[in-house]
Amino acid sequence: MKKNQAYIIQDYGRDRAVPSPNRSRRSGRRRNPGSIIGIIIVLALLAVLIWQSWPYLPWPGQSPTSSAAGSETTLNSSTGAASPTASASETEMTAETTGATAAPITGVPPATVDPSELQVRMDEAGEQALALLAGKTGRFSIYCRDLQTGDIWQYNETAPFVAASSIKLGINTYLYTQIAAGSVLPDEMLAYDNRNYPTGDYESGTGTIQYLANGSQMTVRETSGLSIRISDNCGTNMIIRRLGGIDAINPYLREVSGAVDYRQSVTYKNYAGQTQSGRHRTCALDLGSHAVWLYQNWQASPQTYQPLIDDLCQTEFDFGIQKGIPETVPVAHKIGTNGAYSAENDVGIVLADRPFVLCVMTEMASAGAAHTLQADLAAIFYAAIQPD
Repeated sequence: MKKNQAYIIQDYGRDRAVPSPNRSRRSGRRRNPGSIIGIIIVLALLAVLIWQSWPYLPWPGQSPTSSAAGSETTLNSSTGAASPTASASETEMTAETTGATAAPITGVPPATVDPSELQVRMDEAGEQALALLAGKTGRFSIYCRDLQTGDIWQYNETAPFVAASSIKLGINTYLYTQIAAGSVLPDEMLAYDNRNYPTGDYESGTGTIQYLANGSQMTVRETSGLSIRISDNCGTNMIIRRLGGIDAINPYLREVSGAVDYRQSVTYKNYAGQTQSGRHRTCALDLGSHAVWLYQNWQASPQTYQPLIDDLCQTEFDFGIQKGIPETVPVAHKIGTNGAYSAENDVGIVLADRPFVLCVMTEMASAGAAHTLQADLAAIFYAAIQPD
């Protein structure tokens, strides 16, 4: 019997969760004091364990709380652009809306203040914008969207303007959707065709590819980078050709936002009251929607779209929206300018603590005055949207 008693104590000593096989034989026998003390110690330890775990045990019908964090944002070391870290919840759309406010953008942290207060601040910023425009001579189209709440302020947002190079944001976003789908490889080679566009790729104006020899090769990624960073016209045409031509791209542009069809001729009055007609027009609503769509895709697939965001943050054009934003805040933007039509456009994603999209399209006699106006409007909306 002493051997059995010793075995029982040793058994509990190794793993108190495993009962001794001899325990059932001990019924009716006098208990050894050492065995009783061992049982008391075990019960005391179990009581302490239960007491410590009590706050974390779910009540009936209550789901255990998760420690998983929401979406995170890091800074890209090369550009300072924020890089989202995808989480399982980032691709879900929030269905609940407040009043006429649009649904929150995919993958954005929830608002930290009362949504109604944010809308009031957006409306007040709009009043300041209107007061600023009242003192200007020109024609203007504005679209601003808070990317956390979906709140929108817009003015003359569907009026047609010459798109100029701002449309390159939409074209390159479409390119990256094809990269994401596996239809285009970022490292595949493209050859420059120096015949005039649309037969070839040549188009005068901004860019350096126009000076290369016919047949010069570069990757899709390199070509897209030049299209955005230095607004290379030939590089953009090479991208367009790779995607099947502008008429193959236009349905995508129209699907994202087609208030003004880029490929259809439209007639309107310019800022001087003169009648204008032509294709390749767009509006602030359309360009702003392309920026929102890019942001959504970037949030859902950071690794795929980060190069495009980086390029937009590294454009060589330092005027426009970004001049109204603190230098420490990255702005992923694409300007567009056409002196023949007095068109000065800028559309961008302001990657602040509370990110937002802003598009300002202008027709004014002075390009410099237009750039200053874009910066002033950006400062107004930045101050309204950012937390105090």
